[in-house]
Amino acid sequence: MKKRILLLTLTSGIGFLAFSSYTSGPGLNFQNCTGAKGSATSCGGGGCHGGNSTATTVSIEVDSAGGVAVTKYRPGVTYTVKITGTNSSSLSHFGFEYTAVSGSGSSQTQAGTVNGAPANCHITTNITGLQIVEHSMPLTGTSGAYTVPSFTWTAPALGTGTVTMYCTLNAVNFDGGADAADVSRNTSITLNEGFVGVSELPQDIAIKAFPNPATNQFSIKMEGAGTGVYNINVYDMSGRIVATQSIHANGGTTETVINCSTWPKGYYGVQIAQNGAQRVLPVVKL
Repeated sequence: MKKRILLLTLTSGIGFLAFSSYTSGPGLNFQNCTGAKGSATSCGGGGCHGGNSTATTVSIEVDSAGGVAVTKYRPGVTYTVKITGTNSSSLSHFGFEYTAVSGSGSSQTQAGTVNGAPANCHITTNITGLQIVEHSMPLTGTSGAYTVPSFTWTAPALGTGTVTMYCTLNAVNFDGGADAADVSRNTSITLNEGFVGVSELPQDIAIKAFPNPATNQFSIKMEGAGTGVYNINVYDMSGRIVATQSIHANGGTTETVINCSTWPKGYYGVQIAQNGAQRVLPVVKL
């Protein structure tokens, strides 16, 4: 009898712990419901909430420092992430999970960094190395409208390429159980790297930056570029232009030197552009 009571108590305790951990975010229970690598795309499943439903919506907006929504990011620049949602049944509470990745499929890796969790939320790192932002307690909605406390995200280094942000929002009736009445929805948005232009310079134009890394100066060498003037802009990690120059191509080999002796150490993007087309080379200053 004692063994049966002990087993029942232990089982009840485990069940309570699992339920409590999910109300504090599935990430604490090693669950990833964002839709990114190694995850589900909803909060549904055995013993969990209901699955994806059009009754719930979710959207992600990424704003610049001026409060303008962006579709491109500048490497190293900090943006504000805003997540909102709705539910047609006006369910009273909600939870969410968010992550930002680069790459695709099983090759996805963490992209950028969230700079501290917003109110009533926390950050976990799942077993695939992705940084997950999620609720740490059930969040409250108003008349079926849901707003996640905004947080800031610092974009990844130059050359990362396209970043995809995933989020699942789960609207719940807050009745003390996880059931089919609680419904979720997943979404994602794509941000292109800000140095990507309308078009690329032809691939038969060979462009090289050397030495790279550089200490006091480096050269830009062009081969095979048609006769004309090409503009050079050098950006730091915040997206600020630190140098401008031009190079006069003659159809053969052309070279120009850029002085970087006074620049702070770090990564830079060297943009070579002509008539709306460009090429960007990453350069490291030591």
